[in-house]
Amino acid sequence: MNREEQYFKQKEILNEIRSNATLENWKALSKAYKLGKKIWAQKFSRVKLANDMDMPLTTVLRCLSLDKANKTTWEKINTGKISAFKVSQICQSKSKTYQDEIVALVIKDKLSTTQITSLKIKDVEDVSKEKHRIACENGYSRQSSTYLAFVNWIMRGQRFLLMKKEYIPTNKRKEVMDKLQRLNKQLTNYLKC
Repeated sequence: MNREEQYFKQKEILNEIRSNATLENWKALSKAYKLGKKIWAQKFSRVKLANDMDMPLTTVLRCLSLDKANKTTWEKINTGKISAFKVSQICQSKSKTYQDEIVALVIKDKLSTTQITSLKIKDVEDVSKEKHRIACENGYSRQSSTYLAFVNWIMRGQRFLLMKKEYIPTNKRKEVMDKLQRLNKQLTNYLKC
């Protein structure tokens, strides 16, 4: 194993430690939070829990977010397909409605914790947009896929350009023209490469 491989092996070890620590913290914090709610009811908060347990609030919030993980997500944690640390980030900051899709995206594209926080998903259409954005950033898995995506996009664009401007709503026409001008500049720059 060369030095670079050894270097990145340390990241895997840290990810495992983080995941195990997140799970252990979650078990204790989740139980303590439920007990605290029974004891102090409305007066009890996550802030009080963090103070009482001598832990940073962000850690407490991240760990407790695992309470939002669904059955499918827990199965993936338990089989080692995704770390509890990454799931806690997903559950803390992303929509529970699309949890399965987001977890699948993170597993498929091997997203880092930094990339998870940059995902912008509010509805199912955003999942597709994020998948496409990541594919464009990382390159498609096959060159033929890249070629087909480009050709399809160009053909669709050509069809749209056959449309008369009058078909675009008057109040949206300027916005469309501005975006086309920006696209034209981007195409010019792309063709120079």
